Amino acid sequence: MTAPLARVVHSIPGRTRLRALDIKGDEAALEALRSALEETPGVHEVRVSARTGSILLEHDGSAEDVLQAAESRGYLRVDGTPQEPWLTAMHRALGESDQRLRFASKGKVDLETLSFVGFVAGGVYQIFNNHGLPAGVTMLRYAVELVTSTAVDQVRSAVANLPANGGEPKA
Repeated sequence: MTAPLARVVHSIPGRTRLRALDIKGDEAALEALRSALEETPGVHEVRVSARTGSILLEHDGSAEDVLQAAESRGYLRVDGTPQEPWLTAMHRALGESDQRLRFASKGKVDLETLSFVGFVAGGVYQIFNNHGLPAGVTMLRYAVELVTSTAVDQVRSAVANLPANGGEPKA
């Protein structure tokens, strides 16, 4: 049988958490892995969770050395691909979606415009369904704040591009 694939989720000196999604929910496989990992030099304690596929190692030395020893013994395979933090992935995905939307609409629509329309439509819907306070008014306030913050940003950008000597604006 192939050793389970595990990814380092978090590591501090003496403590490393792995996630083995391919054996998540398999109590027998995780228990066998726990027993095997306890035999790895430098490992003091191993705790596993079948519900999450989590493996917590308490160890001496560096996590890299312990994981390399476990991998060389065939207990597991370590996925060396670093996992992108959730907020970073969300930021990247929103930026890419905004670019695709601008391209598809030939620059006429972006996520900010859609957000504004969504807030206005949601606010009006809430008001007509007798939920004007607080839901409808709050959504309309968010729409106004979105437009206001965009206008302020545009004014700041324009002021930053004004020349100091009163001549032509910067290109």
